[in-house]
Amino acid sequence: MAVLLTAGCVEEPAPANATAGLTTPATSVPPGGGASVTGTPTPVPTPPPEAMAFISGITCGMGDKLNQIYHCSGDIRIRSIGSYDAVQVITVFSDKNTFRSNIVSLGGTEAISKQFVYFPDAKYQGETPTYFVRLDDKVYPVVWNGGMGTALSNTPGAEGIEIR
Repeated sequence: MAVLLTAGCVEEPAPANATAGLTTPATSVPPGGGASVTGTPTPVPTPPPEAMAFISGITCGMGDKLNQIYHCSGDIRIRSIGSYDAVQVITVFSDKNTFRSNIVSLGGTEAISKQFVYFPDAKYQGETPTYFVRLDDKVYPVVWNGGMGTALSNTPGAEGIEIR
């Protein structure tokens, strides 16, 4: 005695007014496969933030070798790999007033660390600005940990900071 089991599929009959030979819309994926079937772009994962530069030792004051001009200075350092022709520290105060340091070259045949100085208005004494670092044609926001600031790639915050 043998029992034979087979899977079957029961299909409901089509309504009487259904059109014969229904077709399904064709979908295509563009070259490179960058979009899903619905036409929505496939999200590209953002690489993790990477330390691009470091600023430290920022002091502000009057009455030193720069006479009675209020100024702030500190040190900027890049990673030991790479080189940049235009490295600049950019500060933005709470009223959106922006001050920029001198531009230096770092890396390559140059040192990887140099001093920077910028000259904010004396009314900003005691106020802590938001810092950004420009490396050639890109600007990176600075995140602080104690007295050390790290300019990070792939993080929001530098939008609207112009390169001059």
